[in-house]
Amino acid sequence: MYKHILKARDQIFEEGVSLPLAAPHACANGLNAGNKLGMLACTLTAGSPVRIAAGAAITVSFRHADANDGNYAEHSAHSVTLADALIVSHGGVVARVVLPPDTKPWIKAQVDCDDSSASGAIDVFVEYLAR
Repeated sequence: MYKHILKARDQIFEEGVSLPLAAPHACANGLNAGNKLGMLACTLTAGSPVRIAAGAAITVSFRHADANDGNYAEHSAHSVTLADALIVSHGGVVARVVLPPDTKPWIKAQVDCDDSSASGAIDVFVEYLAR
């Protein structure tokens, strides 16, 4: 399993999110992936080669609800500022955030990158974490 990504039932928030982002991008799909006690992560991989400049911030935030058709409420945001430029080839990991253990069953993700010169596309999905 070294360097393998084990998707959780192929649950995908969205594929092919194009960079650069003019504003935070709310992913299309809500997933029944919450309330799993920290055993899942929201993973961003390069759908096509990704380039992000040094000093840029990547932010992943979550909204959650009791039902997919329910009202999603803000839950948490997680951000990292890059010390060096990030260059990731197709399929490589851009970022990974553990889903908070106290979320409601349904989750939606939102991604943001404040680099206006970023390029490529990212896929956002749920991944199992090894325990």
